[in-house]
Amino acid sequence: MQVQSVDLINKTTLPNASNTDVGHCNAHCRMVLITLYGMVLLGGITGTAWMSCLMFKRNNQSMIATIVLNIMVLHTILLFSLPFRLSYYVLNVWEFGPFSCRLVSSIIYFHMYFTFVFYVAIVILRLLLYFKKLQMQKLQKCHVVVFSIIIWTVGGLIFLPFFFLQYGIDPSYLEQAQCFEFHKDLNQGKFIILNYSIIVIMITTVMTLFLIQMGVIVQLIKALWPDMWAHQEYRAQIKSFFFLLVIVVCFIPHHAFRVHFIQNYSEIENSELVLYNEIFVALTTVCCLDMLCFIGGVIH
Repeated sequence: MQVQSVDLINKTTLPNASNTDVGHCNAHCRMVLITLYGMVLLGGITGTAWMSCLMFKRNNQSMIATIVLNIMVLHTILLFSLPFRLSYYVLNVWEFGPFSCRLVSSIIYFHMYFTFVFYVAIVILRLLLYFKKLQMQKLQKCHVVVFSIIIWTVGGLIFLPFFFLQYGIDPSYLEQAQCFEFHKDLNQGKFIILNYSIIVIMITTVMTLFLIQMGVIVQLIKALWPDMWAHQEYRAQIKSFFFLLVIVVCFIPHHAFRVHFIQNYSEIENSELVLYNEIFVALTTVCCLDMLCFIGGVIH
Protein backbone atom coordinates (compact mmCIF):
# COMPACT_ATOMS: atom_id res chain seq x y z
CA MET A 1 0.00 0.00 0.00
CA GLN A 2 2.89 2.36 0.81
CA VAL A 3 4.59 1.58 -2.53
CA GLN A 4 1.40 2.36 -4.40
CA SER A 5 1.06 5.72 -2.63
CA VAL A 6 4.67 6.63 -3.50
CA ASP A 7 4.07 5.71 -7.14
CA LEU A 8 0.92 7.80 -7.14
CA ILE A 9 2.81 10.81 -5.76
CA ASN A 10 5.54 10.42 -8.41
CA LYS A 11 2.97 10.22 -11.20
CA THR A 12 1.20 13.34 -10.04
CA THR A 13 4.19 15.52 -9.16
CA LEU A 14 6.76 14.72 -11.84
CA PRO A 15 4.72 16.01 -14.81
CA ASN A 16 4.08 19.24 -12.93
CA ALA A 17 7.77 19.58 -12.15
CA SER A 18 8.69 19.16 -15.79
CA ASN A 19 6.16 21.77 -16.79
CA THR A 20 7.54 24.32 -14.38
CA ASP A 21 11.20 23.57 -15.01
CA VAL A 22 10.93 23.71 -18.78
CA GLY A 23 10.26 27.43 -18.53
CA HIS A 24 13.79 27.89 -17.23
CA CYS A 25 16.74 27.50 -19.54
CA ASN A 26 17.78 23.83 -19.52
CA ALA A 27 21.33 22.52 -20.00
CA HIS A 28 21.14 22.46 -23.80
CA CYS A 29 19.66 25.95 -23.91
CA ARG A 30 22.38 27.25 -21.56
CA MET A 31 25.10 25.74 -23.72
CA VAL A 32 23.71 27.44 -26.82
CA LEU A 33 23.48 30.79 -25.03
CA ILE A 34 26.95 30.50 -23.47
CA THR A 35 28.44 29.77 -26.89
CA LEU A 36 26.53 32.57 -28.58
CA TYR A 37 27.19 35.22 -25.94
CA GLY A 38 30.82 34.15 -25.62
CA MET A 39 31.35 34.50 -29.37
CA VAL A 40 29.66 37.92 -29.39
CA LEU A 41 31.69 39.10 -26.38
CA LEU A 42 35.06 38.15 -27.88
CA GLY A 43 34.22 39.23 -31.42
CA GLY A 44 32.47 42.39 -30.29
CA ILE A 45 35.35 43.56 -28.10
CA THR A 46 37.85 42.84 -30.87
CA GLY A 47 35.84 44.56 -33.58
CA THR A 48 34.84 47.60 -31.55
CA ALA A 49 38.37 48.17 -30.18
CA TRP A 50 39.98 47.72 -33.59
CA MET A 51 37.48 49.98 -35.34
CA SER A 52 37.99 52.63 -32.64
CA CYS A 53 41.74 52.60 -33.32
CA LEU A 54 41.20 52.88 -37.07
CA MET A 55 38.76 55.79 -36.70
CA PHE A 56 41.12 57.56 -34.28
CA LYS A 57 44.05 57.21 -36.68
CA ARG A 58 42.07 58.42 -39.68
CA ASN A 59 40.37 61.17 -37.67
CA ASN A 60 37.27 60.69 -39.83
CA GLN A 61 34.67 63.34 -38.98
CA SER A 62 32.08 62.51 -41.64
CA MET A 63 28.39 62.11 -40.88
CA ILE A 64 28.46 58.35 -41.37
CA ALA A 65 31.50 58.05 -39.10
CA THR A 66 29.63 59.95 -36.36
CA ILE A 67 26.66 57.59 -36.61
CA VAL A 68 28.99 54.57 -36.60
CA LEU A 69 30.56 56.00 -33.43
CA ASN A 70 27.11 55.99 -31.81
CA ILE A 71 26.68 52.35 -32.80
CA MET A 72 30.05 51.50 -31.28
CA VAL A 73 29.02 53.16 -28.01
CA LEU A 74 25.85 51.04 -27.98
CA HIS A 75 27.89 47.90 -28.66
CA THR A 76 30.21 48.79 -25.77
CA ILE A 77 27.29 49.17 -23.35
CA LEU A 78 25.93 45.77 -24.38
CA LEU A 79 29.34 44.09 -24.19
CA PHE A 80 29.75 45.28 -20.58
CA SER A 81 26.50 43.48 -19.69
CA LEU A 82 27.34 40.15 -21.35
CA PRO A 83 29.68 38.82 -18.59
CA PHE A 84 26.73 39.01 -16.19
CA ARG A 85 24.62 36.96 -18.59
CA LEU A 86 27.42 34.43 -19.06
CA SER A 87 27.84 34.15 -15.28
CA TYR A 88 24.13 33.39 -14.91
CA TYR A 89 24.06 30.70 -17.58
CA VAL A 90 27.28 29.09 -16.31
CA LEU A 91 26.25 29.04 -12.63
CA ASN A 92 22.50 28.63 -13.33
CA VAL A 93 21.70 31.13 -10.58
CA TRP A 94 21.50 34.94 -10.48
CA GLU A 95 23.64 36.38 -7.69
CA PHE A 96 23.49 40.13 -8.40
CA GLY A 97 20.04 41.08 -7.11
CA PRO A 98 16.70 41.80 -8.83
CA PHE A 99 17.52 45.38 -9.87
CA SER A 100 20.70 44.27 -11.67
CA CYS A 101 18.70 41.53 -13.37
CA ARG A 102 16.21 44.05 -14.68
CA LEU A 103 19.01 46.38 -15.78
CA VAL A 104 21.05 43.73 -17.61
CA SER A 105 17.89 42.32 -19.19
CA SER A 106 16.72 45.72 -20.43
CA ILE A 107 20.14 46.65 -21.88
CA ILE A 108 19.77 44.04 -24.61
CA TYR A 109 16.53 45.66 -25.80
CA PHE A 110 17.92 49.15 -25.34
CA HIS A 111 20.86 48.16 -27.54
CA MET A 112 18.71 46.50 -30.18
CA TYR A 113 16.27 49.37 -30.75
CA PHE A 114 18.83 52.16 -30.56
CA THR A 115 21.13 50.28 -32.95
CA PHE A 116 18.17 49.76 -35.27
CA VAL A 117 17.51 53.52 -35.31
CA PHE A 118 21.12 54.34 -36.18
CA TYR A 119 21.30 51.61 -38.84
CA VAL A 120 18.16 53.00 -40.45
CA ALA A 121 19.58 56.54 -40.20
CA ILE A 122 22.65 55.48 -42.22
CA VAL A 123 20.50 53.82 -44.90
CA ILE A 124 18.09 56.76 -45.22
CA LEU A 125 20.94 59.29 -45.28
CA ARG A 126 22.68 57.51 -48.15
CA LEU A 127 19.41 57.09 -50.05
CA LEU A 128 18.66 60.80 -49.71
CA LEU A 129 22.13 61.63 -51.02
CA TYR A 130 21.64 59.24 -53.93
CA PHE A 131 18.27 60.70 -54.94
CA LYS A 132 19.69 64.25 -54.64
CA LYS A 133 17.22 65.10 -51.88
CA LEU A 134 20.14 66.02 -49.70
CA GLN A 135 23.44 67.63 -50.58
CA MET A 136 26.62 66.66 -48.78
CA GLN A 137 27.88 70.24 -48.93
CA LYS A 138 24.94 71.46 -46.86
CA LEU A 139 25.46 68.88 -44.18
CA GLN A 140 27.97 69.39 -41.42
CA LYS A 141 29.12 67.20 -38.57
CA CYS A 142 27.18 69.36 -36.11
CA HIS A 143 23.93 68.30 -37.80
CA VAL A 144 24.64 64.64 -37.13
CA VAL A 145 25.81 65.44 -33.58
CA VAL A 146 22.51 67.22 -32.92
CA PHE A 147 20.64 64.28 -34.45
CA SER A 148 22.55 61.86 -32.18
CA ILE A 149 21.81 63.96 -29.09
CA ILE A 150 18.11 64.02 -29.99
CA ILE A 151 18.03 60.23 -30.44
CA TRP A 152 19.75 59.58 -27.11
CA THR A 153 17.59 62.15 -25.29
CA VAL A 154 14.25 61.00 -26.70
CA GLY A 155 15.22 57.35 -26.27
CA GLY A 156 16.29 57.99 -22.69
CA LEU A 157 13.03 59.80 -21.88
CA ILE A 158 11.13 56.80 -23.21
CA PHE A 159 13.36 54.05 -21.83
CA LEU A 160 14.06 55.25 -18.28
CA PRO A 161 10.43 55.76 -17.12
CA PHE A 162 9.47 52.45 -18.74
CA PHE A 163 12.37 50.66 -17.03
CA PHE A 164 11.77 52.06 -13.55
CA LEU A 165 7.96 51.98 -13.59
CA GLN A 166 6.96 49.07 -15.84
CA TYR A 167 9.71 46.61 -16.74
CA GLY A 168 9.97 43.45 -14.62
CA ILE A 169 8.20 44.79 -11.54
CA ASP A 170 5.92 41.79 -11.01
CA PRO A 171 6.37 40.70 -7.32
CA SER A 172 6.84 37.07 -8.37
CA TYR A 173 10.14 37.99 -10.05
CA LEU A 174 11.61 38.97 -6.68
CA GLU A 175 10.86 35.57 -5.18
CA GLN A 176 13.08 33.51 -7.49
CA ALA A 177 16.80 33.13 -8.13
CA GLN A 178 16.17 33.07 -11.89
CA CYS A 179 16.68 35.97 -14.27
CA PHE A 180 15.74 37.19 -17.78
CA GLU A 181 12.29 35.60 -17.56
CA PHE A 182 9.97 38.60 -17.61
CA HIS A 183 7.52 36.95 -20.00
CA LYS A 184 4.67 37.17 -17.46
CA ASP A 185 4.35 40.83 -18.43
CA LEU A 186 2.97 39.69 -21.78
CA ASN A 187 -0.29 38.81 -20.05
CA GLN A 188 -0.97 42.54 -19.81
CA GLY A 189 -2.80 44.14 -22.72
CA LYS A 190 -0.62 47.25 -22.82
CA PHE A 191 2.53 45.18 -23.32
CA ILE A 192 0.88 43.13 -26.05
CA ILE A 193 -0.10 46.33 -27.89
CA LEU A 194 3.38 47.77 -27.40
CA ASN A 195 5.05 44.64 -28.78
CA TYR A 196 2.76 44.43 -31.81
CA SER A 197 3.30 48.13 -32.55
CA ILE A 198 7.09 47.76 -32.44
CA ILE A 199 6.97 44.64 -34.61
CA VAL A 200 4.82 46.32 -37.27
CA ILE A 201 6.95 49.48 -37.32
CA MET A 202 10.24 47.57 -37.55
CA ILE A 203 9.18 45.06 -40.23
CA THR A 204 7.42 47.72 -42.34
CA THR A 205 10.44 50.02 -42.17
CA VAL A 206 12.89 47.26 -43.08
CA MET A 207 10.78 45.92 -45.96
CA THR A 208 10.32 49.41 -47.44
CA LEU A 209 14.00 50.32 -47.18
CA PHE A 210 15.07 46.89 -48.43
CA LEU A 211 13.00 47.22 -51.62
CA ILE A 212 14.22 50.78 -52.26
CA GLN A 213 17.83 49.79 -51.59
CA MET A 214 17.64 46.81 -53.94
CA GLY A 215 16.17 49.05 -56.64
CA VAL A 216 19.04 51.52 -56.24
CA ILE A 217 21.67 48.77 -56.38
CA VAL A 218 20.11 47.26 -59.53
CA GLN A 219 20.11 50.69 -61.21
CA LEU A 220 23.76 51.24 -60.29
CA ILE A 221 24.73 47.80 -61.61
CA LYS A 222 23.04 48.52 -64.93
CA ALA A 223 24.69 51.94 -65.20
CA LEU A 224 28.18 51.00 -64.01
CA TRP A 225 28.65 47.41 -65.15
CA PRO A 226 31.22 45.86 -65.15
CA ASP A 227 33.31 48.36 -63.17
CA MET A 228 30.77 49.18 -60.45
CA TRP A 229 33.18 48.32 -57.60
CA ALA A 230 35.45 51.14 -58.79
CA HIS A 231 32.73 53.70 -58.03
CA GLN A 232 32.31 55.10 -54.53
CA GLU A 233 28.54 55.50 -54.91
CA TYR A 234 28.07 51.79 -55.57
CA ARG A 235 30.26 50.81 -52.61
CA ALA A 236 28.33 53.21 -50.36
CA GLN A 237 24.99 51.63 -51.31
CA ILE A 238 26.40 48.14 -50.75
CA LYS A 239 27.41 49.22 -47.25
CA SER A 240 23.84 50.42 -46.64
CA PHE A 241 22.57 47.08 -47.89
CA PHE A 242 24.91 45.40 -45.38
CA PHE A 243 23.29 47.29 -42.48
CA LEU A 244 19.85 46.22 -43.69
CA LEU A 245 21.11 42.67 -43.93
CA VAL A 246 22.29 42.83 -40.31
CA ILE A 247 18.81 43.95 -39.26
CA VAL A 248 17.17 41.14 -41.24
CA VAL A 249 19.50 38.46 -39.85
CA CYS A 250 19.73 39.64 -36.23
CA PHE A 251 16.56 41.58 -35.38
CA ILE A 252 13.73 40.36 -37.61
CA PRO A 253 13.81 36.67 -36.48
CA HIS A 254 13.27 37.78 -32.86
CA HIS A 255 10.30 39.95 -33.78
CA ALA A 256 8.77 37.37 -36.11
CA PHE A 257 8.99 34.77 -33.34
CA ARG A 258 7.61 37.33 -30.89
CA VAL A 259 4.27 37.24 -32.72
CA HIS A 260 4.11 33.46 -32.33
CA PHE A 261 5.26 33.75 -28.72
CA ILE A 262 2.56 36.25 -27.73
CA GLN A 263 -0.19 34.27 -29.45
CA ASN A 264 0.77 30.84 -28.12
CA TYR A 265 2.54 31.42 -24.84
CA SER A 266 0.96 29.67 -21.89
CA GLU A 267 2.85 29.46 -18.60
CA ILE A 268 2.02 25.76 -18.26
CA GLU A 269 1.37 24.21 -21.67
CA ASN A 270 3.79 26.08 -23.95
CA SER A 271 6.45 27.28 -21.55
CA GLU A 272 9.17 25.73 -23.78
CA LEU A 273 8.59 28.78 -25.98
CA VAL A 274 10.47 30.75 -23.31
CA LEU A 275 13.62 28.81 -24.17
CA TYR A 276 13.31 29.61 -27.86
CA ASN A 277 12.57 33.23 -27.05
CA GLU A 278 15.83 33.49 -25.06
CA ILE A 279 17.79 32.14 -28.03
CA PHE A 280 16.16 34.60 -30.43
CA VAL A 281 16.90 37.43 -28.01
CA ALA A 282 20.54 36.32 -27.88
CA LEU A 283 20.64 36.34 -31.68
CA THR A 284 20.05 40.11 -31.64
CA THR A 285 23.46 40.61 -30.01
CA VAL A 286 25.25 39.12 -33.05
CA CYS A 287 25.00 42.55 -34.68
CA CYS A 288 27.97 43.48 -32.44
CA LEU A 289 30.11 41.58 -34.95
CA ASP A 290 29.34 44.16 -37.66
CA MET A 291 32.61 46.00 -37.05
CA LEU A 292 34.55 42.77 -37.53
CA CYS A 293 32.90 42.42 -40.94
CA PHE A 294 34.17 45.86 -41.96
CA ILE A 295 37.66 45.20 -40.63
CA GLY A 296 37.77 41.74 -42.19
CA GLY A 297 37.04 43.16 -45.61
CA VAL A 298 33.55 41.75 -46.10
CA ILE A 299 32.40 45.29 -46.78
CA HIS A 300 35.47 47.15 -47.96
